[in-house]
Amino acid sequence: MLFNSFEFVVFFLVFFAFYWILNFRFQNLLLLVASLWFYGWWGLNEPHLQGFARVLPVILLVISTVATHYCAKLLSLHPKKSSRRRGLFWLGVGINVGLLGYFKYRGFFLESVQSLMSLVHWQITPLERDFLLPAGISFYTFQGLSYLINVYGGVQKPAERLRDFALFHVYFPQLVAGPIERARNLFPQLFQPRVLSAENLASGLQLIIIGYVKKVAIADAIAPMTSLAFDPRESHSGFGQLLGIYLFALQIYGDFSGYSDIARGVSRLLGIDLMINFRQPYFSRNITEFWDRWHISLSSWLRDYVFMPLSLEFRGKRLYLCLFLTMLISGLWHGASWNFVIWGALHGLALIIHRWWAGPTAGRMPKLPSSAREWLAHLTCAALTFHFVAFNLVLVKTRTLKDAWSYMLDLFSGGAVATDAMALIYVLFYGGIVLLLDWPCWRNNRERPLSDSASPWLHGFSYGLALLLLAFLGEMKGTTFVYFQF
Repeated sequence: MLFNSFEFVVFFLVFFAFYWILNFRFQNLLLLVASLWFYGWWGLNEPHLQGFARVLPVILLVISTVATHYCAKLLSLHPKKSSRRRGLFWLGVGINVGLLGYFKYRGFFLESVQSLMSLVHWQITPLERDFLLPAGISFYTFQGLSYLINVYGGVQKPAERLRDFALFHVYFPQLVAGPIERARNLFPQLFQPRVLSAENLASGLQLIIIGYVKKVAIADAIAPMTSLAFDPRESHSGFGQLLGIYLFALQIYGDFSGYSDIARGVSRLLGIDLMINFRQPYFSRNITEFWDRWHISLSSWLRDYVFMPLSLEFRGKRLYLCLFLTMLISGLWHGASWNFVIWGALHGLALIIHRWWAGPTAGRMPKLPSSAREWLAHLTCAALTFHFVAFNLVLVKTRTLKDAWSYMLDLFSGGAVATDAMALIYVLFYGGIVLLLDWPCWRNNRERPLSDSASPWLHGFSYGLALLLLAFLGEMKGTTFVYFQF
C-alpha cells in the first residue's frame, strides 16, 4: 500500500479511529495485523504479479521475522563464546542475507556471469534477468540484522514473544522505506501505554502535509520532465542535460524525504516517534556532512555495523580502505547493478579525499556562517558538494554504465534549445519550494519549517498554502516511491 494513494487514506482513517478507542494491549494486536495487511496489499494489488508471486512478499517477511526472532532468542541462552551461540547468530544472518541476496542480487549475478562468459566467447543459455523484488526487503533486512547483531553482542535483550519482535520488525509506517529503526528506540515505545497529545497530533499532521508536498506536489510533478530529460530517444542540448540532473536531484530528494516525513508523521499520530532520516542534505558543505544528513538511518547503520567492525578488525589501521568498502556496500544496498557499485565507489573516494584534506575535523559538523566571508565560503562549498552528489545521481537514474557515460558526454555538447525554458522554470519553481521548506529547518536546526511557538494564524496560513499546493500541483494517484526499487 502506498502512502500517496486513496486506499491508504481510507485504511489509515479507519485504523486510526479503532486504534485510539482500544486499550494498550489490543492496540498492539491491531497494529500488528494492520502492518501485515498494509504490506500484503502491495503484492495483492501489483498488476504485474500473478499467482503465488502475489503472496510471496508477505511470506518472505514472515520468514525473516520468525528466523530472526528465534535465532536471537536461542543464542541468548548460550554462553558468549560458545560455538552454538555463534552458529545461531550466523544462521540468522545467513537467512536474512540469503533472502536479500537471492531476490535482489540474483539477476545482477547472472548478468555479470553472462558478460564474463562472452569475453572468452563461451556460449551459455540465456538466463532470466528480471525477478520479483519485494518492496522494502533491503530495509527490513537491515533492521532485523541490527537487532540480531545487538542481541549477539549483549547490548540488546531479545524479545520474549514472537509477536513482540514481529511488531518491531513489521511496524507499517517505516516498513517499506524506513527509517531503519533500532530496537533501543522502538521497543520502549511499542511496549508501553501511549497517549495522543495535542502536540503529537499537531506535529504529526504537519509532518504528513510536508511529506505529501514533497512527494506529490514536487517529486511526482517533476517526474515526467525528468523522464523526458533522461530518455535516450530524445535529442537534448547540453544545457537541457544539466537541467535534467537538477530535476532528478530535486525529485529523488522530494520523493524519499517526503516518504520519511509521512512515515514519521503517521507514526507520531500513533504516539510513537521515529528517528529523523533527512536533515536538509543539499545545504551540506562537504561530502562527510552530506552523509550525516542524507538517509541518516542507513549511514548510521553502515557506520555502526560495517565501518566500525572493519576498523576494529584492522586495529584502527587502513581507515581509508574501511571507508571505501563501507561505501561499496552502500552502493550495492541501493541497487543491484554496476551503476550502483561505481556510485558507491565514487562516494567512497570523495569521503577519503575529504577525510585526508580535513584531517581530524572531517567528521565535525561545520558551524553556521556569521559573516559575509563565511557565507561566501559556505555557499561555494555547498554548491560544489551539491553538484558532486547530483552528477553522481546520473548513475542512479540510468540503467547501464553505457547509458550513464553517454548522458555525461551529452552534457558537454553545449547549446540550448527553446524547450529547455520549461525545464529551467521547473528547476527554479520546485527548487524554490524545497528552499522554502528546508531553509528555516537548516537555519534553526528543527524538524519543521515553523516553530511550535509561531502564532496560530501563521501556522494556519502556511499549512493552508501547502494544502493549496497539493490541490493544484499534485494528484493522489499512487505513484511508486523511487526508493522502493532499492
